Amino acid sequence: MASNIPYLDIQNLSKSFGTQTLFHNISFSISEGQRVGLIAKNGTGKSTLLSILTGKESQDEGNIIFKRDLTVGFLEQSPHFNPDDTVLEACFNHNGNEEKILKAKQILTQLKITDLAQPIKELSGGQQKRVALANVLITNPDLLILDEPTNHLDLRSIEWLESYLLNYKGAVIIVSHDRYFLDKIVSKVIDIENSEVQMYSGNYSDFSAKKQMLLDAKMKEYLNQQQEIKHQEAVITKLKQFNREKSIKRAESRQKQLEKIDRVEAPITH
Repeated sequence: MASNIPYLDIQNLSKSFGTQTLFHNISFSISEGQRVGLIAKNGTGKSTLLSILTGKESQDEGNIIFKRDLTVGFLEQSPHFNPDDTVLEACFNHNGNEEKILKAKQILTQLKITDLAQPIKELSGGQQKRVALANVLITNPDLLILDEPTNHLDLRSIEWLESYLLNYKGAVIIVSHDRYFLDKIVSKVIDIENSEVQMYSGNYSDFSAKKQMLLDAKMKEYLNQQQEIKHQEAVITKLKQFNREKSIKRAESRQKQLEKIDRVEAPITH
């Protein structure tokens, strides 16, 4: 039975670089068994948020609370290794444990890495990313944080990773531009936009459809208000043209009411 205590609880988190606010006062939680997609436009804070969650960067404000004794595995977008290590050494400190070595071989083989004695420095960047992914999976942490895990994977490796994650017992946070992959894996989407966060249940297609519905509703609200504002402005202009004291007072009254309304901002559609 899953615990009621969140694996990860984000409380009022804020981060800025100079005059750019990546996110402000955002809060969300992730529980056992959840597979979460983190969505945001490039340059708006996805990788920074992951770096904060894994202690590689610090937040400006807010709290990050992990469940006690929670283990976390982090796949960076651009992993770093000791170039003189072999593939096996780069994966983990196995201490000659045959069971761990066998598991490493199985996962690395699925990711098309077969020579465990090969030095890391001889591998391409894409091969090193696959070794880093294997490294994270081998440790079998409670929480997996994966930044672009399908980069440099062929179709069969992606299908294997999908199956692996769908059967994973812990929680998973994924940043990926592979929308099909997100559709197959995630059950929850965290969307960062305009420095704020919104939560959506379901996969990427569900998120996309719900977000479009909200955008359409916001646009309708904005257009209706703009139409009403133009109508009131036309009435005010007409009243002023009468140039009579009573009409001018009515125009001034309408103008004050118009200035008090809470203006709906035009939704961003790009």
